Amino acid sequence: MVIAIINKILLVVFITAIANLCWHIFYAIQAWIKNDEQNTKYILTPRSLFLLGLSVAYVLTSIITGINL
Repeated sequence: MVIAIINKILLVVFITAIANLCWHIFYAIQAWIKNDEQNTKYILTPRSLFLLGLSVAYVLTSIITGINL
C-alpha cells in the first residue's frame, strides 16, 4: 500500500519534471527564433537553472532505471 502511494508520487514528480523541461525548451526555442527580430536573450535565474538541472537528471534517471521502486 505504501509502495503504491510512493509510486504515484514519483509519477507526479516525473510528469512535473517533463512539464518543466517542455517549458524551458519552448521558451529557449522561442528566444532563439525571435533573436533575428529582436535582441532578446533567454535568461535563466539560478533557481530556474537548478530546477532545470534537477528535472533533466530525474528524467534521465527515470528513463534508465524506471519510475517504480
